[in-house]
Amino acid sequence: MWERFCRGTRLCARTLAKYLITVVACSAILGAAVGAKASQVDLADLLARYERAMSDPQTGRLTRFEMAGTLVGAGSAGSFHIWHDGNNERLDQNLGLRRERKIRTGERFFFVDESGFAREYHGVLLRHSRTEALIDSGELAATAHCCKFLGSAHIAGRAAYELAVTAEGGDTEFLYLDAQTALPLRLAYDEDDGQTTIDLSDWRTVNGRRFAFRNVASDGNHAFDLTQIIASVVVDAPIDDALFIVPPSRSIEMHGIEHVALIEHDGHFFVPVEIGGRTYRFLLDSGAQGILLDRHVAGTLNLHEEGTFEASGAQRTGGLRLAKLAVLRIGGATIRDSIVATLDLGASSHGAFRIDGILGYPFFASAVVRVDFAGKMLSFGPPGSLASEGDYIDVDLDRGLSEAMLSADGVRAPFMIDTGNAADVLLYGPFVASHPGIVPTTLADMRSYGLGGSTDSYRSLLRELVLGTTTLRDVDVGVMLATQGAFADRFDAGNIGLGVLRKFIVTFDYPNEALFFEKSGNTSAMER
Repeated sequence: MWERFCRGTRLCARTLAKYLITVVACSAILGAAVGAKASQVDLADLLARYERAMSDPQTGRLTRFEMAGTLVGAGSAGSFHIWHDGNNERLDQNLGLRRERKIRTGERFFFVDESGFAREYHGVLLRHSRTEALIDSGELAATAHCCKFLGSAHIAGRAAYELAVTAEGGDTEFLYLDAQTALPLRLAYDEDDGQTTIDLSDWRTVNGRRFAFRNVASDGNHAFDLTQIIASVVVDAPIDDALFIVPPSRSIEMHGIEHVALIEHDGHFFVPVEIGGRTYRFLLDSGAQGILLDRHVAGTLNLHEEGTFEASGAQRTGGLRLAKLAVLRIGGATIRDSIVATLDLGASSHGAFRIDGILGYPFFASAVVRVDFAGKMLSFGPPGSLASEGDYIDVDLDRGLSEAMLSADGVRAPFMIDTGNAADVLLYGPFVASHPGIVPTTLADMRSYGLGGSTDSYRSLLRELVLGTTTLRDVDVGVMLATQGAFADRFDAGNIGLGVLRKFIVTFDYPNEALFFEKSGNTSAMER
């Protein structure tokens, strides 16, 4: 696992602004809240006042609108456009080369990235989206069972009431209402290694409804904050249904199945790729959300780089930029017009890794990819071209990562399947803290390296790891002690690396959201 794209300024992992929270400060309705102690606040009353404040009296519920405005952050400027029609929504966000789309049709949520790869949410981001949609709908008063009053808080110097909102089948999100006006001051939710907040301000009236015209999203590192300013709102105008059609995802350009020999170096596997008539070695990394080029490669290719984004590896690190890559070839296959990240990989890892680039999600998403680690062979083809062999395991691709539910010493939890990790298994601190005793605490200190440098960890043993029909026992693990970065992820239990994956031939069938694990000759050595 070498990088997570644009941590903190990742545009469409979540909708940036909660644009349907249209609350009005009406003194006749809200006066009873002023000065009330948290212990005296009744949830039902608070939600009823919140709902009444959604619009001027005699104004119906907001069901159709169009909104547009500007985005500023990450060293770039851009725009956003939102269409909302009943249960259909679309959000386009453009920040320089970062052009992404999120579409909702009924209860289904889709995401299209800047290179044209589309996927439907089925896992963690589906759960986020369900709660997000509930809050945006303004129907909290009718779904009080989804809300919990947590008490008082102070946001930007103002007294507020904190609500925990959890939609049916969703994750928990936190809504902070101004104690005087009931206007939302902030929304907060867990994302990766920390909490993302959205501060809402500059409330204005449009056709009797209220909109927060300024929203600032932050992951706590304010250098990478993203600011959204509304420029126009149109209410109740017709919206073309064609806007909510999800485009087909891109596929790799190739005529048949390709077989490419992998290069093993320092415990990792590399793929020869051709760019601009030159051959480079790229790390094969199912734990990376994009294609990344070392800055010296980008310079050699005279790529135009833009933006200043944040990446998440062993630690959070800045310096990530974006560029457009016209053609990348792997064997006889071609990936065209990709938006790639660029970074000084040597400097960002404090000299630990000096490589040409990383081949991540866009490659895996565009084909069916089979990796024979023991035979050092990469086979891939268009969707449906490779027969599936071995144990079938569902894969969650919501975050552009291969996350699978596995059993670790009897605990079912999501693990990333990570061809970029040379270790056996990494367990993340939040998972170990919530499952004390799952592995013994030891004094066998170790350092783990990635983007951003290194982080503390200790070596231990996991009694049992079940992967399909294979049970591996006494598996070496590194318990990560990081509090920030990819190794502090709050959603995954950990990371399955090459020490385990080498025991299998693994097929990554992203188009069908599946993984297949076929035992290779040395799997039995880890079974007991």
